[in-house]
Amino acid sequence: MPISSSQTSVTTAATLLVSGDAVAEGVYLHSSSGTIYLGASDVTSSNGYKMDNGDKLTVHNHESPIYGITSAGTATMSVLVVTK
Repeated sequence: MPISSSQTSVTTAATLLVSGDAVAEGVYLHSSSGTIYLGASDVTSSNGYKMDNGDKLTVHNHESPIYGITSAGTATMSVLVVTK
């Protein structure tokens, strides 16, 4: 299984974390500094799924892009994608 990893700086503008991929078996997200809100390209700190510093999330069989945003400043999201 191919694996890719990245660390992405997330700001107050919606930032692409993972592109949509019908063959991705699992996406592992870890908020490694600060609070990040997840959602679609229109994500905000009011409508996003909140991940506090240190939180981890696994998404299986995702097909849509995942974006992140902060309410202030910059935070880092670690991303691991495992494909079939």
